[in-house]
Amino acid sequence: MPDNPACEKEPLVLHICCAPDEAWVVHTLNEQFDLHCFFCNPNIAPETEYRLRCNEARNVAAHYSVPFYEDRYDPGSWEEAIAPAAGTPEGGERCRRCFDLRLERTARFCAEHNLPAFTTVMSISPHKRIGMLHTAGNAAAAANSVVYREFDFKKKDGFRNSIVLSRELGLYRQDYCGCRLSRAERNARIKQRSVLENQG
Repeated sequence: MPDNPACEKEPLVLHICCAPDEAWVVHTLNEQFDLHCFFCNPNIAPETEYRLRCNEARNVAAHYSVPFYEDRYDPGSWEEAIAPAAGTPEGGERCRRCFDLRLERTARFCAEHNLPAFTTVMSISPHKRIGMLHTAGNAAAAANSVVYREFDFKKKDGFRNSIVLSRELGLYRQDYCGCRLSRAERNARIKQRSVLENQG
């Protein structure tokens, strides 16, 4: 029997989109898997927002003593990937293309570092379509000869629990998905709300 049972845990790479989602998933899976956090988000804009989210995610990984890796910040790759669907609303084709890009890069990271499996913390969000995420993850895994683990972290009040835990840890919680298009949509909603309030 090994002296350190933790060495026997299955390695699992977590694609990280933000610290609040990361915190709950790491909290949930850390005893079961040998976790590795991979921050891959060329979609996030502006760069100041990207740096803020990345630093928060790095701090969460350090809090749980989990290795943290940052992918190269390359917003041009995101612009190119979503260009044919740039005019579509959030939750549709442009998000599918975004998931494809980020999860393919995560799968490639796994292959390059001899890590056999990955998943994404994005399934904790009620705004993300779980079927779309799993399709993107499985396709990326197949293309890179690794395994995508299908989780739905929204289950068992995962999203609510992530909010509670992020408050306990004092984490920054963003109010838009991350890309310039979701930011513009957020700003439009705020403006519309303000107009309606002023009319009332």
